[in-house]
Amino acid sequence: MTKLVEGIVAPNPGPLTLQGTTTWLVGEERILIIDPGPADGEHLDRLTHEIEGRTVEGILLTHAHADHSAAAPRLAQSMSAPILASSSTLARLGLAGRVLAEGDFVPVDAPSGVDRVKLQVIETPGHSADHLAFLLLPDRWLFTGDLVLGSGSSAVLHPDGRVGDYLASLRKLEALRPARLLPGHGPEVADAEAKLEEYRLHRLERERQIEAAVASGSDTVDAIRDSVYGPLPSGLSAAASASVSAHLAHLAERGIDAPAPGPGMFEVTGSDQPGEFEAGGGEAR
Repeated sequence: MTKLVEGIVAPNPGPLTLQGTTTWLVGEERILIIDPGPADGEHLDRLTHEIEGRTVEGILLTHAHADHSAAAPRLAQSMSAPILASSSTLARLGLAGRVLAEGDFVPVDAPSGVDRVKLQVIETPGHSADHLAFLLLPDRWLFTGDLVLGSGSSAVLHPDGRVGDYLASLRKLEALRPARLLPGHGPEVADAEAKLEEYRLHRLERERQIEAAVASGSDTVDAIRDSVYGPLPSGLSAAASASVSAHLAHLAERGIDAPAPGPGMFEVTGSDQPGEFEAGGGEAR
């Protein structure tokens, strides 16, 4: 299956994007693009070069954040290819396309004699409400977008990110028993089950730390953030505050008395349109 999958890293490194966003090309002669990445000319030129001589059958989006989706309209036009995403992602971006939902399958072009290769669509909210993952069958390679990264931990940012949904999505992926993870940021993960367990346990530990900070008297988002994370680079401080707010909202859902969440980041309006979708996947651990 290795020859059917190629990752191309965009030149957008940063504290939330790690080395950059990985765009995945899947298929032999007729390919699918998973997360075309930012609207960066260098990245688009490289994608065009790698695709040359092949047909693009579809552009799949894991979610609406710009570092994963911004190149989609231009590529869709230049490659005459449809965009495939959740209904929420399409609405947030104001794009037309094919709606993907839990249990859908997208065929993958494979060499002669290799049958029934396809992507299974899995709804995985938590990092964002519109998030999807894609399981490549029959090898069970899992494209995780921003839900699980190749290193570090993923951001769950209030208000669009929800800790309860995130934990449920991790449990759903664990139940699938994937063989390998192909994330939107960072390296591939060979021990998929161990990484998923690590992520679930990390998120639960973060919740315990925030609950303990509240119990010890920290009564504002900033105070809880400083207690749990300690000093942070300026580029991660706002994300850590939004992560704390997501956990405070989850504590309230669990019936635990906690301070009110802060305003968070990347607010979604009632019309399901984005205020900002500039987030990457990473978070200070």
